[in-house]
Amino acid sequence: MLNSDDRLALLELVNRYAYHIDLWQVDAWAGLFLEDGVLDESVMGMGRYEGQKAIAAYGAELEADVLHVVHLMMNHVILDAQSDRASGTVFALVEANTRSTGHARYYIRYEDSYVRTAAGWRFELRTIHPLFPPQNLSPA
Repeated sequence: MLNSDDRLALLELVNRYAYHIDLWQVDAWAGLFLEDGVLDESVMGMGRYEGQKAIAAYGAELEADVLHVVHLMMNHVILDAQSDRASGTVFALVEANTRSTGHARYYIRYEDSYVRTAAGWRFELRTIHPLFPPQNLSPA
């Protein structure tokens, strides 16, 4: 069972994910994952990135294409909690304006596995699932 400090730390982890990528703090964003952590967007057709270096490289690719982005995170629920591991889900609305696709809107669900480390809670695995088909609001 997790205490309230752990629950707040997991909420902070989820929110920092959005904060760091929206401000293009790519190294800090990748650092929220375990060294061998995984960001899996393959269900969305966007790839699977294993390890902090691969996640940071993906973040740099996004930064080169995305002009504006915002992640609105909500409904964070911790589904399974042990002393040093937990899983959870988070819903998000993501708005992005890119050079390649124009203005797009995504309603997504993150399925997460978290691990407590000496540096605090980190993502072991973050898998992204669409809730609705992506909306292209304007052409590139």
